[in-house]
This record gives sequence, C-alpha cells and structure tokens, in this order.
Amino acid sequence: MIDQAVRLLVDALRAYSPTEKEQEIAAMLSERMSGEFGFRNVHTDSAGNVIGEVGNGSVHLLLCGHMDTVPGELPVRVDDRTVHGRGAVDAKSALCAMIVAASSFTTPGLRITVAAVTREEGDSLGVNTLIGSGGSYDYAVFGEPAGANRLTIGYRGRIAVHVAVRSEGGHASSPWAHRSAVNESLAFLERMREYERQHASDNNHYRSVSSCLTIIDGGTYSNVVPDVCKMTLDVRVPIGMSCSQVRGDIEAMAEIHRSETGGVDLVVSFDEATEPYESDASSVLVRSFQRSIIKNLSEKPVLIRKTGTGDMNTLAEKMSIPVITYGPGDASLEHTTRESIEIADYLKSIRVLRGAFDELLYLSSKQ
Repeated sequence: MIDQAVRLLVDALRAYSPTEKEQEIAAMLSERMSGEFGFRNVHTDSAGNVIGEVGNGSVHLLLCGHMDTVPGELPVRVDDRTVHGRGAVDAKSALCAMIVAASSFTTPGLRITVAAVTREEGDSLGVNTLIGSGGSYDYAVFGEPAGANRLTIGYRGRIAVHVAVRSEGGHASSPWAHRSAVNESLAFLERMREYERQHASDNNHYRSVSSCLTIIDGGTYSNVVPDVCKMTLDVRVPIGMSCSQVRGDIEAMAEIHRSETGGVDLVVSFDEATEPYESDASSVLVRSFQRSIIKNLSEKPVLIRKTGTGDMNTLAEKMSIPVITYGPGDASLEHTTRESIEIADYLKSIRVLRGAFDELLYLSSKQ
C-alpha cells in the first residue's frame, strides 16, 4: 500500500494542473480510481470533477479534495523523506490520501463518495457544481493541509468589496482646489480600518474582522489630480457575524462618507459572499477523527480554526451537514516555491482516514 500511495501522489504532481487546466490529472485519477483502486460509478461531471464510490450502507460520507493548483510549475522529485512539487501541500496529498484510504475500506454500513473537484483556487465551480448535483450526504470532509494529527473545524467567511470613486480632477499644482479620487478612496479605506478596530478580538485574528487592500488603480498622469480610483478589498468575517451584517455596515459607512464629504461619488459593490463556519467540536465527525488519531498515531488530536475561508463553508451552509477539513502537510508551504510533503505525514493521514471511517460507523450507530 505504501508504494501504491506514494506512486499515486507522484503521478498526481507530475500532472501539472493550474486552475482550469485539470484535464490531465482528471483523466489519470479517473483511470486509477476505476482500475487499481476499485471505485465504482466513476464519472466526470460537467465541471470536470472526477467522482467515484466505494462501500455500501445507510451512512454516506463525502470526501472532497481539489485537483487544481496555483500557477507556477515546480520540478517533481522524491527523496527518502519528502515529495516535492506544485500541489504537494495544496492539496494533492490530501486528495490522494482520501482515494487510497477509501479504496481499502470494506466494512459494511458506510458508503463513501470521493470527489476530486476543479477550480478551488479560482471560482470554486467544481464544489458548487457538486453541491448543485443533488447528492445527499450525512458528513463531509474536505482535503486541505494542516498535519496528520490536526483537524480544521472553523474558517472565517469572506466578501470581496469593490470601491469606485469619481471626482472632477484638476491640475496637481492646486490640489486644494480639486478633489482627488485617490485621496477619497484612501479616506474610505481608513473608515474600514476603524471598522476593523471596532470588531477586533484581542490577539485572536480568527474572532476578528480583517480587511486587506488587494487592488488599487488610480491616476492617469504625473501632474493631474486623479479623477477616478478603484479599489478591491478582501474582507474576512468571523464566527458570530454574518456577511449580510458586514455588507450592511460597509454600505452604511459609504453613505456616511458621501454625506460628510459633500456627496462625493463613491459606490461600493460586492461579490458573492461566503459565510463563516465552525463545526461542532463534539460532533460525531470530529470525535471520529480524534479517536482515530489517538489510536493510529498515539498523538494528541489538535483542533484548529483558520483565518482563511474554505470550500467547507459553502457546503456546510448549503447542505446543513457536519463538515471538517483534514489533510497532511505544512500549510506555511502553500503557494510557495518550497512546496513539499513529508512522506511519513502523508502515510499517517491515510491511516487516520481509514481509522476514522470505522469510528464514524461505530459512533453513528450509537446515536
């Protein structure tokens, strides 16, 4: 099993698959899942997701990992302890661990669906298509890195906020006579900073609102007061607040800004929001993984809450089922040129997953 598991991961890494170019890895996984790994009903859906099933039973578990990576191909190499390559951490090791662990599960009572999805690093078309397909699951696990003994049970939510400001412009030699769209945008940005301070939890970013300026575009010439400025802000929403609440607050701040500046032309708009989510730490799903980590690794399980946003937020909100995120790897290596996975951590995660299936069956029967 060890050689088979490592070979699958290496082959997955060799199939370079930046977002929207997952066809090669999808074909490889489809062939391997329906062949040597013994999945049934293996198929590729309209979003390019590769989906297969193992087992039978009344309890239905979804294992979901993404095939795509950020751009930037890295040489794939294997040494005694480590596999290097783009996607080794984020998150082909988690996906391959799910495939290997599920393929070896034969205990009656649990049906497992493994979904290798597309475009997680982009517009999340894969997981949204999976959700919209009408599948019915009791539990779900998403594959993302944290380490073999760690479970991610919470993520903040996210809203992308777009700010557009227009002014009359003018000659830069008399800035007191002309409103600058850039200055007005930065003044609104300071309002956002104050909003962050008002919704901050001391030394706990997970419990706080954060706002990051990711794009700004303003000005046309070195001696012209800018008449247009556009900004994009990445706003993260903590547990205890909703995206609709934060959106309403930002719209109210924009109205106040317009009023206090004499009606400056400032417009805010928003992309689709992702709500924050935290799994119940005492749920059957969480306890199943905790028990498996203790039994299979003889290590203390660690529950973590991340400041980012994951696909598990979307599925948990739309399907109302318990969801966690699990996978091997050092998350600090995500999206870097040093991306690599410790083989031992990868193999440990397969053991934990396999044990968690048995624990899930046992604990579900006790409900």
